[in-house]
Amino acid sequence: MLPFLAAGVALAAGPAAPKTKRLPPGPYGRAVMAVAVDPKSPSTVYAGTGGGAFRSVDGGATWGLLDPALAGSSVGAIAVDSSSSDIWVGTGAGIFKKTASGVERMALDTEIGGLFVGALAIDPTQSPTVYAGTGKGIFKSSDGGATWVSLGRGMTNQFVTTLAIDPSAPATLYAATNGGGIFKSSDGGATWKPANEGLKSTIVLALTIDRRSPEILYAQTVEGVFRSSDAGKTWAPVNNGLTSRFALALAIDPTSSGTLYAGTASGVFRSADGGASWVASSTGLTNSFVTVLAVDPSSPETLYAGTDGGLFKSTSRGSSWIELKRDGGERHARAAD
Repeated sequence: MLPFLAAGVALAAGPAAPKTKRLPPGPYGRAVMAVAVDPKSPSTVYAGTGGGAFRSVDGGATWGLLDPALAGSSVGAIAVDSSSSDIWVGTGAGIFKKTASGVERMALDTEIGGLFVGALAIDPTQSPTVYAGTGKGIFKSSDGGATWVSLGRGMTNQFVTTLAIDPSAPATLYAATNGGGIFKSSDGGATWKPANEGLKSTIVLALTIDRRSPEILYAQTVEGVFRSSDAGKTWAPVNNGLTSRFALALAIDPTSSGTLYAGTASGVFRSADGGASWVASSTGLTNSFVTVLAVDPSSPETLYAGTDGGLFKSTSRGSSWIELKRDGGERHARAAD
């Protein structure tokens, strides 16, 4: 495992706050490792950092703690269940679920209760079914987190960095790992097979699936971006124009299959032709080390880019960015009820 990766653990820990200065609630100046936009309420945005999970209800203008129980947690993944509005949070100490009644730590007395959870995926057709990628493989819950089972057959103890579900066939899943490459399951995670033909590296830092054409996937390795047009059977590099091959983030425009974004160590790059060519899209991005990207599903011109020192927003498909800063006063968004 690369020392600066640890599947995001090192970055998720974030820069240490000076002991004499207390950071305000929000992702300000912190390493941001998870961002999620509520599909039902796009002005509601979640950010996970080394200092906890935060929520904004005004598109990032103001922030508050998602819940006091998560204050100080090292957050590696956030997923919003569109059917129940539950919020799932993967941390360095297991997995939590935020509901209307509060926060519950899942399966504290099981193995997953103490693992770093850096990837989450929710079955879009059966929302009680959740997959969690950890430092020791993948776990699955079919009952909303009450119980979990380890999915180890064909993929044992892999450090999982990203999970993706085929929206047209949710029993089909892909897992990116830090050292084992990409694995694919066609039976809801019961069994897994490697899907690495054409990849030049088995260190895969990001993976995304085209929801409009699920046979198309993109993977970010330490050797650059690769594309599969046959549901992961084969991969080919698509790096023309990328000045940095090292990236931690990929995102696809949900309304335009050919439009995608890569968050790299040198900023954000945009492709309008399915990765055939890339152009820099970092104007205003004062921190160039991008760790996570999220596209507003209802308004794809709006993007969020988490960096190792704060969160940025674009309302122009990445043409320009603004940093989401503290508003200068003492007013902050109220923590979620």
